[in-house]
Amino acid sequence: MRLELKRRSLSQAAVAFALAGGLCSSAALADEHVLILLDRTGSMGGTSVPGLTRLQVAKARIDGYLQIVPSVTTKYAFWTFENTGPTQVFSFADNKTPAQISAAVNAVTLGGNTPLAGSICAAVDSLINYLPNQLHTKRIYLVTDGDENSTPSLDQCYGGFSVGVWPNLTPGSWQEKVRNKACTGSAASSGPCGFFPPPYPPGLTLIADIDFLFQDYVPLQGDAQVREPDDEAKTVMGPYLAGATAASEVSFFSGLSTATKGRYASITQNTPPAQATPIPGDANLDGCVNVTDRTKVLAEYGTKVPSGTGSDFNRNGTVDTGDYQTVLNNFGRGCPQTVRE
Repeated sequence: MRLELKRRSLSQAAVAFALAGGLCSSAALADEHVLILLDRTGSMGGTSVPGLTRLQVAKARIDGYLQIVPSVTTKYAFWTFENTGPTQVFSFADNKTPAQISAAVNAVTLGGNTPLAGSICAAVDSLINYLPNQLHTKRIYLVTDGDENSTPSLDQCYGGFSVGVWPNLTPGSWQEKVRNKACTGSAASSGPCGFFPPPYPPGLTLIADIDFLFQDYVPLQGDAQVREPDDEAKTVMGPYLAGATAASEVSFFSGLSTATKGRYASITQNTPPAQATPIPGDANLDGCVNVTDRTKVLAEYGTKVPSGTGSDFNRNGTVDTGDYQTVLNNFGRGCPQTVRE
């Protein structure tokens, strides 16, 4: 009862706060189109944080994202990928709610190999070609454990693994093509990020948010289990390249997110649970949404913040009423319950 009263009073305060801050403006804002791209390949069945597979962590992170209050009208699409390419579960035209997207995410099962490059580039095409003549924010939210290995050779983003690391990517590599696609709309164009040619409107923004799940250690000698066996029921041993690959992929994924003004997160077996599967509204990532989080959001309210700031739940670069409402909606989650004598 006490917690319910506290939630009610906080909600009333939010209304007063919004009105006092002049947040009921009639100014039109561009919509945001978010395409969630989930890796469902066999290696996502590997252990992430203790007790959870990578796929379970990925689902929890996406579910948490979908509970955040957006700052503008937001439309969602949901794709998965495995074997030779992506699968469109829901398109933007389906007009699915966050709850419907979340239900579909939680129904995903493991598949086969990793057509990572081709799937990202197909997702970019879908994003920028949805209402292409209108100026809306485009966001791809990728959750993956990396290890491209099965993009078809005729795909626009097919290529070998880059010898150079970000930003010095090997020409013709899949990483260079994915970077080009996300930055310019063309896998063959190495222009600066954020400049899309006609017919796309000037100022079109494509943001890449990336959650990368991997293990941050390398076996010292001998062989290691290959992360993406052709038959996931078998144990296949091979040279231990995964550690070095993961290190270069951290550089690539974080570099791409930064270049597109997106949010990057690494999740390894050593990531604290409250950070691996954060609760919406938990600004300080201590596993409990309480007055500390509310105070942090209020202190930063109305300010522009760097990408990845804990209080910027809706990822728009400004702590706003959506972020504040996210705290209110989740107030008390994860917190110890006081037992009355």
